[in-house]
Amino acid sequence: MDANMILEQCQLINSQSQKKHITILGAGIAGLVAAYELERLGHTVEILEGSPRIGGRVWTHRFGNEPDAPYAELGAMRIPSDHELTLHYVQEMGLSDKLCKFMTVFEESNAKMNINGQVLKMKDAPRTLQQTEGGLLTDTRYSEQTRNFAAWLKTIINTIAPGNLRSDFERDLQSHLMDELERLDLDPYFSEDGETIDLHSFLTQNPSFRAKCSQGLDIFLGDIMTETSHDLLQLKGGMDQIISRLAASIKADIKCNAEVVALLLEKDYTQIAWKQNGQIHIKKCDYVLCTIPFSVLRKMELSGFDEQKLDSIHNTVYCPGTKVAFHTKEAFWTKEGIKGGASFSGEGVRQTYYPSVKFNPERGSVMLASYTIGDDADRMGKMSEIERFDYVQNTVSKLHPELNVPGTIVDKASIAWGEYKWSAGGCTIHWDDSESNYLAAQRPQNTLFFAGEHCSRFPAWLQGSIESSLEAVRDIVKHKPVTKSTAVNTISRTNRQLVTV
Repeated sequence: MDANMILEQCQLINSQSQKKHITILGAGIAGLVAAYELERLGHTVEILEGSPRIGGRVWTHRFGNEPDAPYAELGAMRIPSDHELTLHYVQEMGLSDKLCKFMTVFEESNAKMNINGQVLKMKDAPRTLQQTEGGLLTDTRYSEQTRNFAAWLKTIINTIAPGNLRSDFERDLQSHLMDELERLDLDPYFSEDGETIDLHSFLTQNPSFRAKCSQGLDIFLGDIMTETSHDLLQLKGGMDQIISRLAASIKADIKCNAEVVALLLEKDYTQIAWKQNGQIHIKKCDYVLCTIPFSVLRKMELSGFDEQKLDSIHNTVYCPGTKVAFHTKEAFWTKEGIKGGASFSGEGVRQTYYPSVKFNPERGSVMLASYTIGDDADRMGKMSEIERFDYVQNTVSKLHPELNVPGTIVDKASIAWGEYKWSAGGCTIHWDDSESNYLAAQRPQNTLFFAGEHCSRFPAWLQGSIESSLEAVRDIVKHKPVTKSTAVNTISRTNRQLVTV
C-alpha cells in the first residue's frame, strides 16, 4: 500500500466530512500514527495509554543517560527495505539520515553456532550437522548437492524457528521435501565457494517448494524470506526515535497510566472506563480507535460486541517473544572478525545478535544475547529475571567465554513480551490459521474501530501497525457523524471511586 495514496483518499473524504472527536486507546505506533494523521485532517483526538511509557512494542533500552550511550532494541529492531509505509514515516519524521543497514542472520560468516555442544563457525555448521545427524542428510540416494542444501535448510530452520515448526520441517523433509529438492536445480543458489546458500532467492524462485510444506511451515518460510533479506534497515540511535518524533508532532496530551478496564458499545457511541490514580473514570465517546492487543483486550469487560468480533478477540493467536541484552565493557567479538549478524547459541537461547552500528568505545558495547520466539521464549519468559540472566550468560558463554570474565558484563536488560502486562504476547501469528483472520480483527463495531499489527497483513512488523492505522483513519473519517459526547455512568465498579468525564 502506498502511503500517499491512502492519505489522499483520507483528504478527499475528509473534505466532505464533519470534524470528529476520537479517543485513541494505546500509544504504540498504530495509535500515534492515527493521532498524527487525524489531527492533520482537522479532527480532535485524545490518547489513553495503560502503561507508564509510550511506544508499545517499540522499546529502545539505553544503558546510560548520555546521548551516545549504547542501547539494545527490546522490541522492533528491523525495517525491511520494501516496507514503504514505515519508511514514509521515517522520512516524515526527518529520520531518513539515520537509516543504516541491519546485518541479520547468516550475513556474518564468522558468527558461531553450537551444535550438540560443539562450537563452530556458522559456515561450517551444515557440514557438521550432516556428520552428527546422518539420516537423510547422508543418504546417497540423493545427490551431494541435495544433501548439502538440505543441511543448510535445516541449519537455518533450527536457528530461527520455534520448536513446533522445527518438528514440522523434519517431518516434511522425511516424507517428501528431500524428493522435491532432488528434482530442483539447486546450483544457482550456492555461493561460488559452495559454503553458503541464498535462501531468499531460492524461496522466491521456487514457489513449488513452499507449496509442498505444511501450512505453518509455509507461512513461516515467508517470514524467513524477510528475516534473511540482505536489505534490512535500522535507525542508528534507536528505533524509539520514530516514537518520540511522532509524539512531539501530536498536539493532544497522551495520558499514560490510564488503564482501560471496560468497553460498552451502543449504536452511536462507545462508553469506556479506565483506571487512573486509583479512580475509575467513565466517558461516553463519539469515536474510539482501539489499538490495544487482543491478548489484553480479551481480559476486559466487553459489552455490546457481536459474536464474530468476540470470537476474533478471544481466539487471535499471539506468539511470545523474549529478549535479553548485555551491556559489555567492550565489543570483544570483533576480535574474532564478527562485525554484526547473529550466532546461534542453542539450548533454548536461540539467536545472539551483534550490533551492526558502532558505539562509542568509551561507553562499551551491547549484544542482544538472546532473542527467542514461541516455546523457547515462553520457557524463558516464565523464569525470574535473575534466572533468565544467569541462564543466558551460562549458555552464550559457551560461544563467548569472555562473558564469564569478571567485569565483562557491565549491565543487563530483558523483556518477556508474553508476560508483559500491556502486550501479553510478542506478536500475532498466522502459522496455524488463515491470514484472512486479520480482516475479522480489523472489522469495526459501530463507532469503535481497531488497528495494530494484529489487524494487518503484516503481523509482527511496524508496517502492519501503520497500514491498519491508516485504514482505520480512512474509515473513521468517512463514517457518518454521531451524537456528541455526554456524561453517562452506566459502567459500574463497586468499591471504587467513579469520576464521570
